[in-house]
Amino acid sequence: MSGMPCQGAVAAWSEILPFPAIQDPCAQSTLPTSDIDPHVAEQLRLAAAVFASTREGIVITDALGRIVEVNDAFVAITGYPRSGVLGRNAAMLVSGEHGQGFLQALRSSLHLTGSWQGEVWSRRADGELMVELLRVRAVHSPCGELTHYVGAFSDITSHKRQQEHHMWLVHHDVLTGLPNRTLALDRLGMLIDQAKCQSRQLAVCYLDLDGFMAVNERIGHALGDGLLKAAAERAHQAVRAGDTVARLEGDEFVLLLGDLCDARAVQPILERVLHALAQPFVIGDQQVVISASIGVALYPGDGDTPERLLRAADQAMYRAKSLGKNRVCMASQTGEHTLAPNPLQQEIQAALQRDELRLHYQPKVCARTGRCLGAEALVRWQHPQRGLLAPGSFLPAITGTPLEIELDLWVVKHAVTQLAHWRAGGRTLQLSINVSPGTLLLPDMANIIAATMRHAAVGSRASVDGIELEVLETAALDDLDAAIRAIRACAQHGLTFALDDFGTGYSSLSYLRRLPVSTLKIDRSFVSNMLGSRGDLHIVRAVIGLAEAFGVTTVAEGVETAEQAQVLADLGCDQLQGFGIARPMPAQALERWLDEQAVATAVSDSASRAVAPEASTAQA
Repeated sequence: MSGMPCQGAVAAWSEILPFPAIQDPCAQSTLPTSDIDPHVAEQLRLAAAVFASTREGIVITDALGRIVEVNDAFVAITGYPRSGVLGRNAAMLVSGEHGQGFLQALRSSLHLTGSWQGEVWSRRADGELMVELLRVRAVHSPCGELTHYVGAFSDITSHKRQQEHHMWLVHHDVLTGLPNRTLALDRLGMLIDQAKCQSRQLAVCYLDLDGFMAVNERIGHALGDGLLKAAAERAHQAVRAGDTVARLEGDEFVLLLGDLCDARAVQPILERVLHALAQPFVIGDQQVVISASIGVALYPGDGDTPERLLRAADQAMYRAKSLGKNRVCMASQTGEHTLAPNPLQQEIQAALQRDELRLHYQPKVCARTGRCLGAEALVRWQHPQRGLLAPGSFLPAITGTPLEIELDLWVVKHAVTQLAHWRAGGRTLQLSINVSPGTLLLPDMANIIAATMRHAAVGSRASVDGIELEVLETAALDDLDAAIRAIRACAQHGLTFALDDFGTGYSSLSYLRRLPVSTLKIDRSFVSNMLGSRGDLHIVRAVIGLAEAFGVTTVAEGVETAEQAQVLADLGCDQLQGFGIARPMPAQALERWLDEQAVATAVSDSASRAVAPEASTAQA
């Protein structure tokens, strides 16, 4: 045995084996081995040989849990050298994966029965977790006094991994990694129970990829599998964080959407899914375009069991295909009812095609110097009958729809084109562009935005860096992990992010620490009320302090008076934006405003230089 001769093993076992010839139970010292009965000595040598040669790790502790001996297998399994554990408490081997209740139960079993057996998460010397099958036995002297504990264990980590992998295979689709039919039905049963208790609705959405069979034959089965995996990932990214996307078979999937207030809540989610799947796929060296048909069954109206809901959704999906594919059909509706756009959505779509949308730009200035640092691009609708419309009169109609994403990309394209024009003319403005939650959660959002920017800047030699994308705080929180992935991916293209309307959501330190944003925009409601409300003033001060602690810039929205501007500057706010600075205006009007500001600044600086010598003369 490494570091422990055979006679050491004999000595260890002579302390814990209850042979009267070895140890006087009432004495403090062990009898000399020369006085040991030969038969007992042979038993000791056999025990020591087993101790040294067994493949199980063995650890012996005293009554207080301090390690007094380990065998070679212990050293091999755990990576701890014998000298590094002797005298230390056996609790050092515990991983921390178990709760306090587990350890209390183990101790209680040893106290009541003298033994314990079970699986334990432990940690090797290098920090790696492992699973042990452990048996612990309490050892008592002939007079009943607890003297030692002996633990024997084997490493079953690989067995547990195989077991977990087997269970994963039972419940998941091997190709896509999604839940399979078995797990989907199990989750659906739990969702039905939750919906019943909470008096909420849930949707079972049967999705089939349109024309996949033909595409699969054309590109080959290997690339077809790649297309299925990519489509599964897009669908998974398009739904909410708590929703389930499962693959049933072939090109058929099911989406389980829980915690719905009514049927209308399904529409924006499924339109996001359809839009994500309709974007071109690049599979190998080929570009593939597909669509999907979706049938929706709602609990409790369309069924109250998993099987009935799935069957109703399946039938609705076939109706969607019969109506032309690439659409959603509800099980509760007959005929040609689908989730169709409302009239205002159709009018906005036409406005995009007729080039009726306009961009206005609102300046953002330095809170200390008043110098213009950048502008925010804001969309307007030049309606042929109603005149220039503010975004509040039409954007709510397309919230959560593919049209909202299309509008976002239109804004990015035209704003970047304008920025390139300004940069070519020597203006070094930074530009902020708003993006919706749907755009933020697009599976390939960063590449789509980057491609739109490249296309918009074609023909311009000027740099179009300095672009910041603004997302609502609440949008980033809806799916924090997806938002983090999108923001980090955009950073690879030189894009930064701002959290808009900060303070209206959770404003949690934990999520702010995780979100790699560069700017916090203080919501206008706090800014407009801060002079008359101590609570709002404290919130503004706290946001500015929070931003400073995290090293990000603060922009105050809705600044309307000089007094507000001064207070914000005194509090340490970095930038100001609002009607008190300037209203949103067309690009040419912003250029004139910038020129006027530059003249005013030059006059002010000239006057300051002229006053300074006079003051010095007067003092002299």
